[in-house]
Amino acid sequence: MEFRARVVDSYDELFGQSGNGTLDAASQFTKKWSWYGTIFALAQGDLRRFQDITKLSMHECFMMLSFMKDKADVESKEIKKKFN
Repeated sequence: MEFRARVVDSYDELFGQSGNGTLDAASQFTKKWSWYGTIFALAQGDLRRFQDITKLSMHECFMMLSFMKDKADVESKEIKKKFN
């Protein structure tokens, strides 16, 4: 359990909870689909790449997912700024 707690802590943007202590929609989706969703995102939806993704280390995968999420958040904020 200690290892899991460290991983969740290290990648809070992937496993974070909403302010009231309940899982947000993204976290609920992640919980439901577990590793499949993670592999799907890293493989960019290409089933043929799933095997390659599973050969990478967990930290390589989580670092990329964190980058992808942060990038999407920044892009989303920029789009909102343009339309407000």
